[in-house]
Amino acid sequence: MSSLGPYFAVDALPVDPTVAGWRPLSDLLAPGPLEERVVSTREALGGTDVEERVAASTVALGLFSRLLSPAVGAAALGVPAPPVTLDATWWRPFETGPWPLAVEPHARAVDPGEMLTPLVERFATGFALSRTVLWGNATSALFGAVAALRSMHPQLAPSAATYASAVLARAPFAGTGDVVRGWFVRRSCCLYYRVPGGGYCGDCVLTQPQ
Repeated sequence: MSSLGPYFAVDALPVDPTVAGWRPLSDLLAPGPLEERVVSTREALGGTDVEERVAASTVALGLFSRLLSPAVGAAALGVPAPPVTLDATWWRPFETGPWPLAVEPHARAVDPGEMLTPLVERFATGFALSRTVLWGNATSALFGAVAALRSMHPQLAPSAATYASAVLARAPFAGTGDVVRGWFVRRSCCLYYRVPGGGYCGDCVLTQPQ
């Protein structure tokens, strides 16, 4: 699915992944890798002028986008979703752009809520982030993939939107936002407006008429 864009692409895991710098996605549940990512993101956003939890929310949104987009792309193309799971997916350190991902052969895809729950808990307990914000980030990432396809591959958008709406109807995504006139509006804020000059995202609850 690399033809859909870098957020949708998933590599095949090499025979010896550690030689190429790949690390199990489950490593993110242990102290270290996420803290390093949040520190570098905070520095890029403005250093000490940015709260740690705001940087952590930005990292979470980027990671969730990367983990959920392949399933959205697969639904749009009408093919089986790649097995992006904590146990079968690997990542490697990077400076900018989307997280590089590779999956083990013969792994089985799981429900997106089941896949993300441990990461949501990790961000919540490690960076004092609200679970409401984090699940809002996850749903924003889901519909962000739909918006990307609508822009780049409009013929695929209806199938992608149908998939995303079905996920939104199930726990733990249910209640995190609404589809209004074909566009997703979340019920929480990712906190990016607290970055100096950051502004508001297009689906932010703070920008919607009350």
